[in-house]
Amino acid sequence: MEILFQLPTWLGILIVVSFFSITGLIVVILTRKLIKHRFTKQYEKIGQLFFRVSAGVIALLISLSYANERVEQIKLRDSMELEASLIVNVIVKLQIYDSEEAVEILKKVVLYVNHIIDDKWENIEANPFFSESSVALINVIELAYNLPTINKKQEKIKEDILSEVNQIYKLMQVRIYSQGSYMPYLVYILFVGMLILWVFFTVYEQNIISLGFLTLYNIFIAILIYFIFILSNPLIGELKMDANSFSIIKTKGFDQKLK
Repeated sequence: MEILFQLPTWLGILIVVSFFSITGLIVVILTRKLIKHRFTKQYEKIGQLFFRVSAGVIALLISLSYANERVEQIKLRDSMELEASLIVNVIVKLQIYDSEEAVEILKKVVLYVNHIIDDKWENIEANPFFSESSVALINVIELAYNLPTINKKQEKIKEDILSEVNQIYKLMQVRIYSQGSYMPYLVYILFVGMLILWVFFTVYEQNIISLGFLTLYNIFIAILIYFIFILSNPLIGELKMDANSFSIIKTKGFDQKLK
């Protein structure tokens, strides 16, 4: 399934839709042929009942799964926005500190933000703890600890800078651990549920119209499953989250300051 991340969105959707549509038709047609000689009116009523129940359970599972993945994506975006706001705080405090050492740290902070924007979540995935952005932030932490103080005001500012830089490092870890791609277990459960639903569908009369309705249903479910899979991997693929929060810092903040 990881190959879907390397494909355009429309092609990924087409592959998933084709798989579910074709598989659904094959299962329904083959199952119908196997049971048609033993088919009775009693089985038809039981099959229709279980078909409705299965459809309802699948709808509920998809709703819960989509909502859960959406919440996780929002949490990650909130984490990135918090990180960006802490970076702004550090920049402001470094400017207030007004020393050669503070200027050097500010340059490293600028470098860190630029690496985040340019990286596009790719290099950090391949080498998370030694990527350019990780190294730049580690340099910021090291320089911040060595920042000299000559009065209580600078001591307070240094304390705040260290606290915020350490929070930034923790938030960077959130992105690192959100990098890996994985298939939500619920997707496998949904596929098994669809297999069962297709089997129960065989109790209905098979014709072009009924199979067409089933195919439309399969297309709809396939699209939902595709987006559940994409949402569960928010920093990978064509629909991955952007670094907009950090771009705002660059374009509205220190870019103009350093020119």
